[in-house]
Amino acid sequence: MFTKQIAFVAAALLLLISTVAHAQIEGFGGYSQTDFIKPERDSQKVGVGIQIDQITSVDQQAENFGVVGTLFLQVDYSAFAFDAEEHGSTFKTYSLEGFRQILEDEGVLAPFFIFRNQQGRRFTQQTSVLVEDTGRITYAERFSATFQAPHFNFKRYPFDTQVFFVEVSSLLPNEFVEFYPLEEKSGMGDLLGEEEWILSNDSISSSVVPGIGQQGTSMVALSFEGKRHIQYYALRILLPLLIILSVTWATFFLSEYRRRIDMASANLLVFVAFNFAISTMLPKLGYLTFMDSLLAGMFLITGSTVLVNIALRRMKTSGREDLARKIDSYLVIWIFPILHAAFLFWAVKFFLI
Repeated sequence: MFTKQIAFVAAALLLLISTVAHAQIEGFGGYSQTDFIKPERDSQKVGVGIQIDQITSVDQQAENFGVVGTLFLQVDYSAFAFDAEEHGSTFKTYSLEGFRQILEDEGVLAPFFIFRNQQGRRFTQQTSVLVEDTGRITYAERFSATFQAPHFNFKRYPFDTQVFFVEVSSLLPNEFVEFYPLEEKSGMGDLLGEEEWILSNDSISSSVVPGIGQQGTSMVALSFEGKRHIQYYALRILLPLLIILSVTWATFFLSEYRRRIDMASANLLVFVAFNFAISTMLPKLGYLTFMDSLLAGMFLITGSTVLVNIALRRMKTSGREDLARKIDSYLVIWIFPILHAAFLFWAVKFFLI
């Protein structure tokens, strides 16, 4: 019979029980009752590694992202060691159900882990349990799941840098089980399959967070950063916006005010259509982003151009053509360019700096 401390070592590995579909519902993986337990003198150390193989999606509006990855759990304990010569191999391998049955026969309490920021169900593709002759036990699970990303902040969009997390937490307090990161088994693959974002700067760390009953529990989190491919936004949004503004400014070089009004109105309609075309690409938020401010400001300036040309036309027809021409010269040379430059300076300073 295992000692209670050995039982907790094995139980820590059975954190993997929650990866089975019914275990996500039953919690302890089928155990109907447990004995009273108390912590040992030293909490059991469980290594946790998180390897991300693929990013399946990044949903900005829902603030979550999909992952295909591999979770590793590792424990070193001499009581699980065996004679490699007698066994004929330095490894023993078990299926999830087989290893679970061994511990269940021994009456081992099986606390489990959770992905702290998981949304919906997690789907397990493959699992394995490897026991080395030295007593090192390694569990690997390849999974796919959707994770919450509550730290998204799109104020600098599309020049924003977002931070993504995959968090694994124990459900037992720190006095029972303590997680520590396995850096050699953590990180990101080379072919993530995500074309919109440039993902880098991955790191793994451990911390203590409030658990059930507000007791401190161990958590290991893999974090990484994501930046957007700016070339796409430069060609699809910023360049067309610059062309629309250039056409708006060019209308001031026409001497006939009626033609100016027609061109400015048509350009305003083009801007409205352009705004509708790109609206699906913009995140729907309760606050302004850098891109929102650009679109709103430039729309206001483009719309005011129509009103200015109507006012100049009215001044001409009322016999004040000389004053209209004088105002017009200031609009072309000073007011229109300075207005755009001042607005762009404000937007960059407020949102990007």
